[in-house]
Amino acid sequence: MANNSLDVIFGAGSGIGQALIERWYRAGERRVLAVSRSIATVAHSESRPEVEYSPVTTSDTALTALAERLTDAKADVVRLVICNGVLQGDDYRPERALSQLDLTAMRQVFEINPFLPMRILAALTPALKQSVGTRVAVLSARVGSIEDNRLGGWYSYRGSKSALNMMLKCAALELRRVNPAVKILAYHPGTVDTPLQGPSKRGWRRRSSSPRSAPLSTGGVMSRLDVEGDLAYLDWRGEPIPF
Repeated sequence: MANNSLDVIFGAGSGIGQALIERWYRAGERRVLAVSRSIATVAHSESRPEVEYSPVTTSDTALTALAERLTDAKADVVRLVICNGVLQGDDYRPERALSQLDLTAMRQVFEINPFLPMRILAALTPALKQSVGTRVAVLSARVGSIEDNRLGGWYSYRGSKSALNMMLKCAALELRRVNPAVKILAYHPGTVDTPLQGPSKRGWRRRSSSPRSAPLSTGGVMSRLDVEGDLAYLDWRGEPIPF
């Protein structure tokens, strides 16, 4: 293929993911690979010829197969955004007290928030090694900051994002040894009005922004990253967040 550079979005069916696809498609800088478990998302592919929709499950086999496809095609991944995340489910909400802790719910939150992004990064490492330069943004959250935690509560969500940040730090240190041109960002997009918040947003004191405004911030922050081999933990304004 003449031009093998592309942008990759995991969690493409999310509000932020869909907004990023639309933004990058209109910009027309390069091809976009949109990865989602949702077959409904794939239906949009006919109207966006430069966007390839790939319905991929989160199994290790499926992730490995996708990674091998990118590696075999000698894909140069320029931007990788991982939008997967969960705050709550149908039968659980963010815990406000120790008495509300539930092991099953905690496992579900940790399975998606830190474990899935790290499994994606692990599978795509061969592709990242061969890329000319990759900026990786993984959706984290300000509430994952230990130093900034002054309210408590939200045990599973806070803990899962803190765990994600630590794992991303390890990944950044590892990847800089094999490809110094890879930069990882733990990114707090702000309070975006998506289904991720659900009923919990009723008590959120900050004003939510539209998912359509998120790509402007995400793309801008990613483009300004210094590729120095360490993890960046930034909010949507590009301001650093204490770990």
